[in-house]
Amino acid sequence: MKRKGFTIIELLMVVAIMATLLGIITTAVFASINQARDRRTQAMKQTIQNGIAAYRQLKDEWPEQIETWADKSHNGKLGYLSNNDYDKVMQALLKQSVGKNMKNRVMDPVGLLIMGKNGTDGKSSGVDFRSAAQKNGPYAKRMSTSEMTVVYQGGNGKAYRYVIEYNTESDSVTVMTQGDYNSKYEPNWNGGEKWH
Repeated sequence: MKRKGFTIIELLMVVAIMATLLGIITTAVFASINQARDRRTQAMKQTIQNGIAAYRQLKDEWPEQIETWADKSHNGKLGYLSNNDYDKVMQALLKQSVGKNMKNRVMDPVGLLIMGKNGTDGKSSGVDFRSAAQKNGPYAKRMSTSEMTVVYQGGNGKAYRYVIEYNTESDSVTVMTQGDYNSKYEPNWNGGEKWH
């Protein structure tokens, strides 16, 4: 007598193999998304750092007087900007980076993640600058460069401000993620992003 169809055990084995393959593929996809997010965050961080340096070279001063706003910490050698001061620096950089005069631009803001400065609540992920700056775009009526701030997506997909650190000894600025900053200066830090 010939068998017709599959036994339950054979079907269960096929389902188990498919579930395993799906799990492997899903894990690989999420790892790839996280790597892409991390690469974008690092590229944006470098763009901001270069923009601040270009602003200093162009105007012979730090944007919005970073050196006077930096909260002196770490034995008075290093300080970082408060969220409000960070927003002002980002707005100064963005204002100097848009418009028709290409000669005096300090950075290319395309690709930066933007939010309204009052919208960085850790719940949203930001919008690409190009979308936020379009005259007829969905965000244009709500956001101008004087209301924008630059953010990045943390591992949880939520938006966070970068940390701008000012070194009083070398008169230099370093841009970091909050995770970079916490891992560098907080001995009990256990990962993840924290508001400051």
